[in-house]
Amino acid sequence: MNRLTGYGRTIRQYLATPKGRHDAKDYGRAILIILLTMLAGLALLASWEGGALLP
Repeated sequence: MNRLTGYGRTIRQYLATPKGRHDAKDYGRAILIILLTMLAGLALLASWEGGALLP
C-alpha cells in the first residue's frame, strides 16, 4: 500500500508543475479527439447500415 501512496504523491507533484499541467491538458485533449473520432465513425457506420448498430 505504501508503494501506491508513493505513486499517487509523485503524480500529484508532477501535475503541480507547469510541465505536468501542460502534459495533462495535452493528454486530455488527445483523449477527447480520439473519443469524438470514434463517435463520428460509429455514427457513419450506423447511418450506412440503416441505423441498426446491433444485429
